[in-house]
Amino acid sequence: MLPGKAGRDDPFINILASDMGDNGMAGISDAIHEQSSSANMTAAQAAHLIARLGRLLLLSGADTAHTVMSVTNIARRVGHNARVLVTPQAMLVMVGAHDRYLTKVGQKVGAPGVDMGRLFALERVIDEVEIDTLDAAAIDRRIDAVETSGGDYPLVVVTFGLATTTGCLSILFGSSAPVAAAAFVAGMVSAWLRKRLLAFVASPFVVTFTVAVISGLIAVISLRLTSTQSPILALTAAGMILVPGVPLINAIREIASGHADNGIARLANATGLILLIAFALYIVGIITGAELPVDNGPGALPVGVDAFFAGLAAAGFALLFNVPPRAIIFCIVAGAVGHGLRTALQQLDVPLPLSSFVGALMAAVVALLAGRFHRVPPVVFAFPGVVAMIPGSYGFRAGIAGLQVMELGSAASATLVATTLGLAITTAVTTIAIGLGLALPLSGSWKATWFKNSRGRENDS
Repeated sequence: MLPGKAGRDDPFINILASDMGDNGMAGISDAIHEQSSSANMTAAQAAHLIARLGRLLLLSGADTAHTVMSVTNIARRVGHNARVLVTPQAMLVMVGAHDRYLTKVGQKVGAPGVDMGRLFALERVIDEVEIDTLDAAAIDRRIDAVETSGGDYPLVVVTFGLATTTGCLSILFGSSAPVAAAAFVAGMVSAWLRKRLLAFVASPFVVTFTVAVISGLIAVISLRLTSTQSPILALTAAGMILVPGVPLINAIREIASGHADNGIARLANATGLILLIAFALYIVGIITGAELPVDNGPGALPVGVDAFFAGLAAAGFALLFNVPPRAIIFCIVAGAVGHGLRTALQQLDVPLPLSSFVGALMAAVVALLAGRFHRVPPVVFAFPGVVAMIPGSYGFRAGIAGLQVMELGSAASATLVATTLGLAITTAVTTIAIGLGLALPLSGSWKATWFKNSRGRENDS
């Protein structure tokens, strides 16, 4: 909706300085309803446009650096200079052209989600603004269509995809067939229940905790019907699909790119969710009496088998993240190449953080090439490809071990304390390594350079 109309994004505008005189606000109101090309967009229209686009980019999974670069370039393209401040709560936009300046505080951003389909569509809108094919009203209609579109995959497809991902993750951890089957069932329950609860419960912490407990109970019960093996790997796999992997990786990228405040906020939120999942699994262990050994870590598969199941796991995450169908194959390739390379390096005794860094680096290169092909942010392909590398199993076991230390108190053995610290440090360092592995290839003005080259080729033809 344009400024002055009723709707979700009614602006809060404060005139800082202008020469508009007593009738300045009336002039803005008239200009808002002009049917002009994007090159003649008023400051009020530009502020409204970049605030809406910026908020949707953040909610869809874009990081702060990419969001600021995108909206600043758009403002420049429509004839205005813009300064954008992104905080964990909202965006502050200052738009100026000649002697007119105004600020806009956008709507609350809220908890960042992951919707690569919407991010894909937003980038198409941005492209059209940059080549001046839309007027102000048309841009607003396009944004409305993107924001309200029901582009998600059917629930049954996402449920089956995530169940497959959960089973694949369990296999990647080195589990047996019965444990992988139990993980599949738990993943199916988790995906369905999470989608349903999010429609009624606003708090992601409440939803995550509830789903973790219920899916964990299902995993243990399912496994006990067929086997007496420890359910730790099935529980870990079921917990992994709840891990906020994209916000966790984005947090590292935010800090590395100079947006420490947003990065720390994302990191605190993601860390809290991981600890909550660990606590939920601990409760499942108490309720069911299941042993949760903290030293039962991921096993090792042949590289080819590892790459195959990592690719399948990436496909399930791609469905969860609403990646467009034609782009899923690149997510599968990124996941298979990145995780397979990490496993190959680990089998050569390369430490987990370093091998994860190289694997993430390679996945980012694949995503970069795919992004160039589709002319969209490479993160559309990178995130589904690297989420399986997030050391969630280490984080869960660190949380469970910490709770065991709490329960035992001074009677806790030195081995248990050392194991807890080792798991926690491994989780932190490996996550940082993955974030940096993605940040290096994906940083910089990739979109501006490729867009310019692409337009140049089109003009030449």
